[in-house]
Amino acid sequence: MATPVQIVLNANNFSEDRDVPSGRGNRTDFFQDNESAFPAHREKIAAQLEGVAEEIRRNMVSFGEVGHVKVILRRRAWAKSHRPLTALFPNDRTPLVGGLDLGELILEVTPRSLDHAAGQVRLAEDRVKWEKNKITNKLEAHPTARRSETGAIERIEIYGAADRRRFDIEKAVVWLSNSKTGGQYEVELFDSPPPQGDWDATGVRQRLYVSFLKGLQGFGSGLTVNRLADKSSRSMARVSVRLERSSLPPRVQITGEGPAPNQKFSAPAPFDDRVERHMQVLKFLESHPLVKRIELPGILVPSAVASRPSRTLPSGFVMPVRDTGRSWPRVGVIDGGISDAALGDWLIGRWDQLADGDIDATHGTFIGGLLVAGSTLNGPDTCADPDGTEIYDVAVLPSTDTAFTTYHGDLNGFFEQVEYAIIEARTRHNVRIFNFSMNVQTLVASNNYSKIAERLDQIADTHDVLICISAGNLTTSRQEWSADVTSVLQMMAVSQNDGIFIPAESARNISVGALNPASLDGAIGHVPANYSRRGPGIQCLVKPDFAHVGGCGHGLASKAHGHYSVDPSGNVTESCGTSFAAPLLAKQAALLDAQIEGNVSRETLIALLTHHAKTPSGMGAKELSVIGRQLVGHGTPPSVGEILDGDDSQITLVFAARLMPGKQLKFEFAWPACLVENGRCRGKVRLTLVASPPLDQRFGAEFVRVNVEAALQQEAVKDGKHSWKGQLKPLYLPESSVDHPVEAERIEHGLKWSPVKVYGDQMPQGRGSSSTWRLLVSYLSRTDNTAVPQEGIPFTAILTIEDMAGEEPVFNVMRQQLAASPFQISDIRTAARVTTRV
Repeated sequence: MATPVQIVLNANNFSEDRDVPSGRGNRTDFFQDNESAFPAHREKIAAQLEGVAEEIRRNMVSFGEVGHVKVILRRRAWAKSHRPLTALFPNDRTPLVGGLDLGELILEVTPRSLDHAAGQVRLAEDRVKWEKNKITNKLEAHPTARRSETGAIERIEIYGAADRRRFDIEKAVVWLSNSKTGGQYEVELFDSPPPQGDWDATGVRQRLYVSFLKGLQGFGSGLTVNRLADKSSRSMARVSVRLERSSLPPRVQITGEGPAPNQKFSAPAPFDDRVERHMQVLKFLESHPLVKRIELPGILVPSAVASRPSRTLPSGFVMPVRDTGRSWPRVGVIDGGISDAALGDWLIGRWDQLADGDIDATHGTFIGGLLVAGSTLNGPDTCADPDGTEIYDVAVLPSTDTAFTTYHGDLNGFFEQVEYAIIEARTRHNVRIFNFSMNVQTLVASNNYSKIAERLDQIADTHDVLICISAGNLTTSRQEWSADVTSVLQMMAVSQNDGIFIPAESARNISVGALNPASLDGAIGHVPANYSRRGPGIQCLVKPDFAHVGGCGHGLASKAHGHYSVDPSGNVTESCGTSFAAPLLAKQAALLDAQIEGNVSRETLIALLTHHAKTPSGMGAKELSVIGRQLVGHGTPPSVGEILDGDDSQITLVFAARLMPGKQLKFEFAWPACLVENGRCRGKVRLTLVASPPLDQRFGAEFVRVNVEAALQQEAVKDGKHSWKGQLKPLYLPESSVDHPVEAERIEHGLKWSPVKVYGDQMPQGRGSSSTWRLLVSYLSRTDNTAVPQEGIPFTAILTIEDMAGEEPVFNVMRQQLAASPFQISDIRTAARVTTRV
């Protein structure tokens, strides 16, 4: 019988004060096993601090006394409790203003604050005091905060030119010559300069702002600097810097005192391609302490190869006809336009900003055809959900680079237009799911959450939408996937520059890689396509999130892609690309949204897809577990019908709530009685957690500022004392791993700090001696200064308990048990009638 997913209606009733350890406990002595080496290390760190202070003093005449340092922690010291932010670098003297890679902190400093820190380092003791633990009767080290924090540091460096610019100048001039880039550098600042009239009230920062403004103005005519719009609430700012062939005086706007000129309506002067002039400006920018990063703008491209007419037409294909009397899932397609001739019956609206001559509907129509008729055209092995999707056409990508510049100016203008279109689709047509099968031709860096991904995440948060993003295609494809595991490992080992493209690292939305079709001569079905890029890109995330069929990437014209849709004339065609995998996930998300009453949270939509996703069968070998995660993420979800309905031998519970400041949620329940024997609990368990914690682009790889954690714990009683033992492990751990006590390994393997976590285990022989269990959801902030928003952190946790033999009536037994408990549960499809959050 069908056993629908159950949602806990009163999840917020289980909120209580957060468990916070009493006292910090013993600090860590990182030189405990090599105590004689500590004095030399201490002197090295103190000398590095004094060296940076002296360098800042030398530049004080030009820039003032504010500078920035990188504090690089040793790998064992990545945990919050080890960071040197108490004794050495307190926030009132040396504010933490950003980060780079994991364990790399950026601090704002002055010569005086560095001298003070060096003095504290030199006060760290040579020998650590040892005391006997009153409970264990064992001797324990008790280092001071100065000793512990000094030992946690690997080295200290000034934040310099190499950190600010990482591209070749001559290549940059060539890149900026493409009109689609806007011809401008994008410069991220450490601080957001206030209105110029208030600079006299900024103390030591006044000289910083004045030197930056005057230095730019000093380059004379042909320089345009504009403050870029920043929708985040953070203090960092971005400006564009453009060199032009113009006799006009320089225009330098670095504050938010007024809007920058709209490039759509005022054509800029011709780009100045003189390399020597670029070198002069970049030398100034990369030496100025206000500048954090200088970047080249990206170029947006569709994630697909060219389509071609199909040679093996699906027999008797007829485009489905929309029944206007029934409800359909809805998806917004952000692309270059969708053909009326092919799909006009399914279009419910259009953001129509492009002139007819600037539209190329080939790519967008192929995507639309998959949404409408993917199952009929490709069969259930590719699309297991029924045909039919209403489409809102967000036609924003013009057919040429010149037209792109005319309409949008640059990528910033493009995403402004995307947001306007999403607002229209959301408010007028209640479209919540959008397909974005485009990428910026830039690899996701392991230490940089890109401004484009941040922009899409801000759009998702502001307008409560979910965007499905293609992972990107390789320019030169890999070999086809082999049935031999060793061959696959060798192929992936030599594959270079194959990381996912921006903005696939988005943390509020989902990204999708591509698989081969199930049945195609000369290729293995449902394994990664040879053009699909791999993640994770930025550390702490699983990227891409999912993979779906995107067509086979055979390089030979004589072989088929095996992925069918329609061209602008309505003719069947075939193609391949991650562009054409993303819409299949978008459709599933839209179906879930349509089949569940009320407003389903983004966290619940992502959690349902993640919880039920499975790794393709062709990638089941243990040796492929790490590579598999990089290419297919959590896997491929089954049909929406399977997601929402299980069977009698399992029960799936959804907990959708908010973590409020200082609180945790604790759900205590009894294990299904049919799976308990002599107190031992058996079964298969899977737990998925999806949260939307605060994000901050300034902190690089540590941009997720609050870790939301879930644990499924079983009660244990020993000598009359009650305790709780966690019984699940994070999935995707390497097979050889038993425990990961070091923060670095918990991030790399356990996905600590990831907004999406999956846990699971199997207990065929039973476990423990108590049938009392609890689900605990809590949080940990990156620093003591990281606040949980007053509105809380929304999350969804999904728990499935099932009989491994598929015989016991788990669903009915568990429902009866919960009916006698404080839990109120209901079918998730109709829960919106009686609860406010699903």
